[in-house]
Amino acid sequence: MRILKRFSKTKYGQKSIGFLFYLITKFICFSIRWKCYDEDQKSNIFNNKNQYIFCCWHNRLFLGPHLLPRNRIINALQSSHSDGMITSIAFKYLGMKVILGSTLKGGMQAFRKMVKCVNNGESIAITPDGPKGPNEMVKEGVIKLAQITGTPIIPLVWSTEKFKQVNSWDGFVIPFPFSRGVYSFGKPIYVKKKINEKDFEASRLKLENEIKRLTKIVNNEVS
Repeated sequence: MRILKRFSKTKYGQKSIGFLFYLITKFICFSIRWKCYDEDQKSNIFNNKNQYIFCCWHNRLFLGPHLLPRNRIINALQSSHSDGMITSIAFKYLGMKVILGSTLKGGMQAFRKMVKCVNNGESIAITPDGPKGPNEMVKEGVIKLAQITGTPIIPLVWSTEKFKQVNSWDGFVIPFPFSRGVYSFGKPIYVKKKINEKDFEASRLKLENEIKRLTKIVNNEVS
C-alpha cells in the first residue's frame, strides 16, 4: 500500500494511474443504460457553443466529466494534490483542459485563470464543494466566478441503480457497470454583478438547493 502511495506521487505513476482511471470510467460510463431526465434542457445546452460554468458534487466526479458536451473547450478545476493530478490526466484524455488550484493552494491564481478562460469564450467545470468539503455545500468561489464573468452556472447530476459508496469525506460514488442510470442538467443560474452580501448568499443557497433537488429526482428515478 505504501509503495502504491509513493508511486502515485511520481509523475510517471500519476500518468499511469490517470490513464487507467480514464479507461475504467469510460468503460463503466458506456456500459450504463443512460436516460436523460430533461432532454429539452440537454438540447438547449448541447446545441450551442456558449460558455457555461458546469458543476457537480465532488462525490459524482467519477462520471460527471463523461456527460459534458464535447462541442466546446472546457477547463476543469483540479487540486494540485496527487489525487487531483491523477484525475487531471483522465480529464486531458477526455479532451478537457485543466486548471490546477483550490481554496487550499493556489486559489487566487486558479481563479484568475478561470476568469481569463471564460473571457476567451471557454467553459469551466468545477466541483463546488471540493476538494475537501464540507460535503454538498456550495462554496463562494463558483458564485464569485459567475458574478464577475456574467456566465451562467449549469448544475449536472447523475445517479445509477447499482453503485458503491466509498467511506470518504464526500461519500464518493462508484457506479457499477451495466447498471441503469439517469442524469440531468439544471437550468442556467445567473448571478448579478452588483449584489450585496445577502443576495450573494441567496445565490449560493439557490445553487446548492438546486443541485440537491435535482439529485433527489435522479435518485428517485433509479430507485
